[in-house]
Amino acid sequence: MKSKKRAFFFTLLLLMVCVVVQAQSLQVEGTVISKSDGEPIIGATVLESGTTNGTITDLDGKFLLTVKQNAEITISYVGFKSQTLKAQGVLQVVLEEDAEILQEVVVTGYTTQRKADLTGSVAVVSMDALKTTADSDPMRALQGKVAGMTITGNGSPSGTATVRIRGIGSFNSSQDPLYVIDGVPTTMSLNSLNTNDIESMQVLKDAASASIYGSRASNGVIIITTKKGKKADKVKVDFSANLTAQFYTSQSLMNVCNSSEYATAMAQAALNDGLDPVLYASNYGLNLNAESGTPITVWNPSLGQYVNYTVNGLYDGYINSKKTMRYSDTDWLDEISRTGFSQNYDLSLSHANDKHSTMFSLGYKKNNGILKYTDFENISARMNSSYNVNKYVTVGENFTVTYSSQADCAPMENALKMAPIVPVYEEDGTTFSGPVGGMSDRQNPLRELYHNKDNHLNYWRLFGNGYVDIKPFDGFVFRSNFGLDFYNSFINAMTHTFHSDIVNNDIAKTTLSNKNEVNWTWSNTINYNFKLAERHDIGILAGAELSKQSSIDFSAYSEGYALEDVDYMWPNAATGVMKNTGAKVGYRLASFFGKIDYNFDDLILASFTIRQDGSSRFGKGHRWGTFPAATLGVRVSKWLQKDWLNDWKVRLSWGQTGNQAIDNNAQFGLYVVDYGLDRVTSTAYDLFLQGSGTFPSGYRATQLANPNLKWESATQYNIGTDFTLLNSSLYGTIDAYIKDVDDMLISPAYLGVIGEGGASWLNGPSLRNWGMEFSLGYRKNLACGLGLDVNANVDFFRNKVTYLPSTTTGSYAHTSKENLVESGMPYGSSVGYVVEGLFQNQAEVDASGQANARVGGLKYADLDRNGIITSDDQDWIYNPVPAFSYGLNVALNYKNFDLSMFWQGVCDQDVYNNQKAQTDFWSITDAGSNKGNRLLNAWNTNNTSSTIPALTTNNTADEGRASSYYVENGSYLKLRTLQLGYTIPSSFLSKFKMSNARVYVSGQNLLTVKSKSLTCPDPENPNWNYPLATSVSFGLQIGF
Repeated sequence: MKSKKRAFFFTLLLLMVCVVVQAQSLQVEGTVISKSDGEPIIGATVLESGTTNGTITDLDGKFLLTVKQNAEITISYVGFKSQTLKAQGVLQVVLEEDAEILQEVVVTGYTTQRKADLTGSVAVVSMDALKTTADSDPMRALQGKVAGMTITGNGSPSGTATVRIRGIGSFNSSQDPLYVIDGVPTTMSLNSLNTNDIESMQVLKDAASASIYGSRASNGVIIITTKKGKKADKVKVDFSANLTAQFYTSQSLMNVCNSSEYATAMAQAALNDGLDPVLYASNYGLNLNAESGTPITVWNPSLGQYVNYTVNGLYDGYINSKKTMRYSDTDWLDEISRTGFSQNYDLSLSHANDKHSTMFSLGYKKNNGILKYTDFENISARMNSSYNVNKYVTVGENFTVTYSSQADCAPMENALKMAPIVPVYEEDGTTFSGPVGGMSDRQNPLRELYHNKDNHLNYWRLFGNGYVDIKPFDGFVFRSNFGLDFYNSFINAMTHTFHSDIVNNDIAKTTLSNKNEVNWTWSNTINYNFKLAERHDIGILAGAELSKQSSIDFSAYSEGYALEDVDYMWPNAATGVMKNTGAKVGYRLASFFGKIDYNFDDLILASFTIRQDGSSRFGKGHRWGTFPAATLGVRVSKWLQKDWLNDWKVRLSWGQTGNQAIDNNAQFGLYVVDYGLDRVTSTAYDLFLQGSGTFPSGYRATQLANPNLKWESATQYNIGTDFTLLNSSLYGTIDAYIKDVDDMLISPAYLGVIGEGGASWLNGPSLRNWGMEFSLGYRKNLACGLGLDVNANVDFFRNKVTYLPSTTTGSYAHTSKENLVESGMPYGSSVGYVVEGLFQNQAEVDASGQANARVGGLKYADLDRNGIITSDDQDWIYNPVPAFSYGLNVALNYKNFDLSMFWQGVCDQDVYNNQKAQTDFWSITDAGSNKGNRLLNAWNTNNTSSTIPALTTNNTADEGRASSYYVENGSYLKLRTLQLGYTIPSSFLSKFKMSNARVYVSGQNLLTVKSKSLTCPDPENPNWNYPLATSVSFGLQIGF
């Protein structure tokens, strides 16, 4: 009976709990449809606000979700505006398409256009990567993020990037793209531009898109639009800060020998050559038979056993006879390095209403590089305003003024080659030490950096534009725009005296340089957009433009100063030789252009562009060039009318562009007056036999005139497609192109027998580039509240030289059998000897036919099989073009957290590893310098399986010649960026009158995956450039 009562009691209690729970929760049943067509939306996210409780709609757009009483639910889908509604038992949700996405407008050159209507190859760059970048140059942050655009650079604090669009554009003239900032063309670097000021960036890749810029657009165009004030009830204030620590990792440094390893390699080279290692080492300040010091063990091939030595300084522990430099174990790379810190601060104030728009911004960035005494500092201020005078007239301006200062010095080669036995300072602790004995005259790398610390390049830059818009009637706009880009730089480069044993400088000297460059552009355009018969949209652009560049350079060299002080070492204080030089150069460009855009019912899209440029850089008969282009696009999705197909467009384009980026005086014959005392080149003659030393002078030719010099032209064909599928969740672009460059402007090498003035500019080679670009992305908001956006890009290009004038074939890489054209190899390819391995014994050496061959040395292939190794055995060994490049960006967001990572890489790229001459050989460059510790595993009679040649004291076999031994696989995959951020809830921020706030931590260059066969640390830096650093950043972004 008691058990029955207990069961009844628990049943009643459970029933009461269920009733309470039911009363506290609500089951929502709903349907989500599209406002435009009334069709159900499949896969829309339905989420209880403030929780992870959610679901997605089914094939009929329906959903079922249990939520708390009085809860709110948020319904969202890509391409539609989100809605937040109070939960009810039954909901009918109508989502409206996001017009901002559908009507997104991009700048394409003197005009704007709907992104959806583009018929050329235009990449719209996401600004997310630029908002938190610590790079001085905003282009560095875009490496690998735009298909077809290659960006390279080094770790220098000034951080300028090299940008190439769709391969090689030219041989000798510029390959840089044209930058257009708010309508002002420029080719200067962007490191003085405040990255936070950038609103949007478009890359015009094909000729059809870029041809509106004519002669300056052969290498592509990058259009940058800066931020403007946006409508709001009050002044909007935004502030951001970024602090970054930079440091070396093992992936960016060459492993060099310490003192014992250095002495071991030296002794091994001597023993391999049958020399006395003790005597040989004494040439470099070492005693291998010291009573005390560092013990080493070396293989003696003559004895067939290891022998022991004790290493110390030759002169009682000192390495020089003056006994000022004690035998040391210096890590020179560590001595010149530090943890570098950079800081970026940005502040902007903006406001806009129906009458005016105003924005003012300030930016400050300071980067102390990872090499001591190197830095970059930049201060920028920008004012942007527009004012509607009346309903017909608008005036505006947008000007930026910047001041930059940089001290750049990268003595990496000296740091890696300076012997570790040399101390940083002499015994007095203040005098910089240097090489001794038979060592090369190498500079102390720390002294180089220290003496360069005051040699700052300081420059001001003012650029911007002022304009007036006149709109007499709907659709018609006349704009007159005047753009200015002014640059003024100054440096007083000081060379101090120093004494470091065998390396000395007894004369203090300065080189004072000043440059003033003014570029102005005045353009006048008419844009008229109108509609005919409801279905025909027509846009007409007509314009004229004048541009002028004027550059004045001055340089004064002075030597002999009583005091070596930064405030004293100016030309007026010099007591010795003084020389100066200067020049004024410039050019003018006049242009006329027009464009017609046609849109039939959003189905057929077409455009035609033409531009004519006249440049003063060419002779009178060749100054004008005409550059047409045409495009055609078809919106296939308009025909198919499929629910899953949001947009699908196929496009074709053809266009011509030009290149005139050569010396301003390229067409002229040049002569100089040479008053030098060198009787070979001097043009001074003692015609009157005065014996006074002051002679009248003639002229010496330095360049031949070419009045027939004409435009370099590029013709490009492009076919592409853009698509968005599955309610805009899946999106992508595919492009294929062919680019032919003709009449290339070159300044080829010439034979000495031509005599003086052999240099000249001429038209000559032709080049073909072709390739493909793929971009694919997927974005989705999942039911759990997780947002996902993944996008990837892959591109490849190939090129070949299709024509070389017969007089220039010898100026470019060639074998004895074929030139660059005949080989079909890409421009930049190299020839050399093919290495088959190492000689294992004297019998192989004797049978090789290879002059000065040695046992343990490189064995070159006898390709023509005549039994002798000659230049006829050279073949193509190096191809600079990778198989393909790629990038992958993954962005996740959950509630207020966001996580993003970006991977970038190249596949199957040849690297000519110049460092290998230092890591694998003792005597190719200079014996006695430090080496990479790889050579400790070099071939000897006790280590015949090694692939590293035997060490030798003399490079008698000429193994530094170009060969496949130095060509390695430079494929890599790098984790460029990993970032975690948190957006502070608006409910909390409202208490402090703040509109938004976000904090983040970010890492750059955190991981490199590379080929196992690559022996240099960084495939992007196989030479001696400023190394790429790994960095960690902390940032804050707030708005009021």
